[in-house]
Amino acid sequence: MTLSTAYLTLKQRQIWDLKRRGLLQTDIARRLNVTRQTINKALNIANSKVSQALLETVKINKIRIKTIDPTKGVLIGYSPEFKTDALVTFSNRNGVQIWYRHEGDCENCDQFTVCRKILLAEAEEREIQLPGNKESIIPSKLAEILFLKIVGEKK
Repeated sequence: MTLSTAYLTLKQRQIWDLKRRGLLQTDIARRLNVTRQTINKALNIANSKVSQALLETVKINKIRIKTIDPTKGVLIGYSPEFKTDALVTFSNRNGVQIWYRHEGDCENCDQFTVCRKILLAEAEEREIQLPGNKESIIPSKLAEILFLKIVGEKK
């Protein structure tokens, strides 16, 4: 268990993720063979914990909050330190992640492979369609695509 996913139990993460993917509470209850009330209670707890994770992350990183949606695991903010927008995400696969809008020097970064892996996993988990040449897109461009899709902006 890592700090970034320790906020939710395994069952809470499963229920939260199914709801984030668009399943109705009754469908989740049926799938997990529990009552809808059990799902409702678990979702309330999970959303509260996701909100807490996002809020603690922005507090530590001194990010100003613009909007937060714990049901989707998304917080949009602004970093005065870096003078750019920031996107904080929570997902089952990646836990809590912070993405700053910037032009990176990805080719010379020792985190190139790690960033690419996390970004591709985030896109897959959120069912975000990437261009066919996704393997050749540098991480900063992948991050911008995800940022735009998650935030809902048009480019």
